[in-house]
Amino acid sequence: MTDLERFAAVLLAEWLQEGRHQGDAIAVGSLLDRTLPYRTARKLLGIDVSEDYEMLVLRLIAEEGGLVQTEPSAAAAMARETLASKLPDLDLLRRLHSAAMTFTDDAIDRLEGVRPMPVASPEPPPTVSPVVAEPSPPSPRTVFPIRPEVAIEAQPEPRMPDEPPAEFLTGVAFSPPGPSCWSCQTPLPTDRVVKFCVACGADQRAPSCPGCGTTVEREWSFCPECGGGLG
Repeated sequence: MTDLERFAAVLLAEWLQEGRHQGDAIAVGSLLDRTLPYRTARKLLGIDVSEDYEMLVLRLIAEEGGLVQTEPSAAAAMARETLASKLPDLDLLRRLHSAAMTFTDDAIDRLEGVRPMPVASPEPPPTVSPVVAEPSPPSPRTVFPIRPEVAIEAQPEPRMPDEPPAEFLTGVAFSPPGPSCWSCQTPLPTDRVVKFCVACGADQRAPSCPGCGTTVEREWSFCPECGGGLG
């Protein structure tokens, strides 16, 4: 399985985990902000560099490997064009937030059963039986018998098995809440791509560094790539 297929498999799993359907279109903005943002992909796929993550998203939008179909088709053409250049324009993702991708039937057949493997629990340590020292023979000059001393070897505390990350849990019987505004927490419509909050007007698109264009978190004060201020 290629790195792009692994990325698509995890995206499909996260999309279904949100209560979506296989044939639903995934907006690029939703992928970047909520369904599989960089911080989640870093945990599930070990992607340490944000540029690698953005390249995978661009390759998916470009319909590489026939995994998805992108609408509008011009968005896929733009992604293919920048990928073919010597210096891909990763800032293109910000202009493609409203584009949407739908998994092809062939991709669903190949990827639907793939899930991230939970972390294996360590085997419990072997039980150590207490060691009892034999009593010393009583001294003939001692009036009272010497009480035998019992030496018990301390048992190591059992290690608790590591719990798998919440992202690896499957089959949970609950319906995840729909998207809400990051600023005023007002629920947002789910039948369309929402760029601005319907209640307070806050921009719902992923923030980025004004200096280098790297995707950042809203609560960050400085860019992790160039160190520029985000205030």
